[in-house]
Amino acid sequence: MASTTVPSATPARTIRLPVKDPRLEELLLWRDQKRSALVLGVISAGFGVVQFAKINAIQSAAYLLLAAVLGCFLWNQVAGFTHKPPVPLPRLLKEGVSEAQTKAVAEKATLYINKGLAFVNRLAGGRDPTLTFSVATSLYLLGKLSGLLSILGLAYALVVAAFTLPKVYELKQDEIDAAINKGRTQFTSLYDKHLHKVVSKIPRSTPARPAESSSRKEE
Repeated sequence: MASTTVPSATPARTIRLPVKDPRLEELLLWRDQKRSALVLGVISAGFGVVQFAKINAIQSAAYLLLAAVLGCFLWNQVAGFTHKPPVPLPRLLKEGVSEAQTKAVAEKATLYINKGLAFVNRLAGGRDPTLTFSVATSLYLLGKLSGLLSILGLAYALVVAAFTLPKVYELKQDEIDAAINKGRTQFTSLYDKHLHKVVSKIPRSTPARPAESSSRKEE
């Protein structure tokens, strides 16, 4: 009797997230399921308390900061009488930011700003229909969500998406890539058949020709 072998499931390929902190990447990709579930549960509980208990987020933040300020003041006053150390503060508050750190942050910020400007330039140029369609769809969905959710609800939705979408993509990477490629192919075919004729009829500005110099006019 011939034995039949059951093909084993293809293991999910690990992905990398565009984050620098490996701990955050491990958290969002559920490398430690208990820790990720705990963090998401705490965030969900906090959102539930603020949302359903009708707590004003700005008011709560103001009261928390007020408690922190008064707590530091009382701590330091008591520490002065009892000869105990004051409130432990991070080195950043004591020493500030050095010139080298400021330059490093400015260089990184310049890099990201230039990338953002290049993206806007590419989008505003209107030469990439796939990019235009993707951005327009994202903005439409964002507008719909912002009409249904508050700012706090939208922030919570983004947190839930950060905890779910990367892991789902890692587990179903082949299927999602195939669906994206299929959608891109269909949109490109639709654009070539119908939209390209409409876009080609839109008048475009021609670059201005440089004025002739006076010496050439005299000749």
